[in-house]
Amino acid sequence: MNCRNVISSRARQRGAALIVAMLVFALATTLVVAMSSEFTLFMKRGANSFIASQAYAYLRGGEDLAKMALIQDEETDTQANRQRDDLTELWAQPVVPYALDEGGFLTGSIQDLSGRLYINNLNAGDSGGDDEEEDGQPSAGPRVTTGVETFTTSQRRFLRLLQSFDEPQVSEQDARLILEAIKDWMDTNSIPSDFGAEDDFYIDFEPSYRAGNRQFRSVSELRMVAYMTPELYIAIEPFVTVWGDGNLNIQTAPAQVLRTLNARDSLEPLSEGEGEALVALRGEEGFEDVDALLSSPVLANLEVDRNLLSESTDYFLYTGQVEVADRQATLYSVLRRQGGQVRTLLRSSGAF
Repeated sequence: MNCRNVISSRARQRGAALIVAMLVFALATTLVVAMSSEFTLFMKRGANSFIASQAYAYLRGGEDLAKMALIQDEETDTQANRQRDDLTELWAQPVVPYALDEGGFLTGSIQDLSGRLYINNLNAGDSGGDDEEEDGQPSAGPRVTTGVETFTTSQRRFLRLLQSFDEPQVSEQDARLILEAIKDWMDTNSIPSDFGAEDDFYIDFEPSYRAGNRQFRSVSELRMVAYMTPELYIAIEPFVTVWGDGNLNIQTAPAQVLRTLNARDSLEPLSEGEGEALVALRGEEGFEDVDALLSSPVLANLEVDRNLLSESTDYFLYTGQVEVADRQATLYSVLRRQGGQVRTLLRSSGAF
């Protein structure tokens, strides 16, 4: 009996030891798998971080090249004793994608932001003199009475732009509502104008919010303004800006913006054909000067405001795109050229 008990005890011990060994093995396997998964995730994070840093370095390099092109253009204009920015200059030329050693490409473009309508002076001129600056902001131009209402040059051009799209179609009445809402958005009080919108209007939204009570810092903020539909925002976004001095560069403005140069007593935009005709008259070399634009067959018989029209700019938008390791990245940089230097005012991978 004793011998059998000893054998049985040893068998149980061996069985227990085997179970313990299997548990240890299972635990070790689980730890190895977990460590392997964590290590793989760590490596992917590291690779992603490296690729993102590399892509950003390329994009910053493209931005530096853009600055060099703008400085060179200013030097050329200074030598020619003519400050002018048009679509024939180096900075405005299309760029062939640059192949990278790692595979992929780098490309970029520069746009003149003064070829768009400036929206941060749409509430200016309501209580000041014709050409005075308010709160240190660029003048919106002299106020002109249309019927019983008063609009600045910038306001009339913006109203025309709103009405210039085939889709979505905006009536003059709706355009005025949007303008009043924008003016209320930028003023510093919470008192709505007759047809505007202040905090009481936006408090019913979900989620609710308040009026900005300041100037726009991004064009994308227009989406929050009363009566601005998503479709209208998509249509208007390429033709407006929050950067600049309020002047419109006639040498770079697209047809849609040139259509806002109607007679001062009209709130209707020029026709699509007239806008295209102005672009055709400008041609590749540009208008000779502002007088050449205003005396063109399209505008010659119209009393057009010549204030806030220019032929040069200090504000540009650099858009860089890069592809590295089959991944793409984009950088938007707002550049200001002044006194022989170019300064970056904003960098963004999204809205600017």
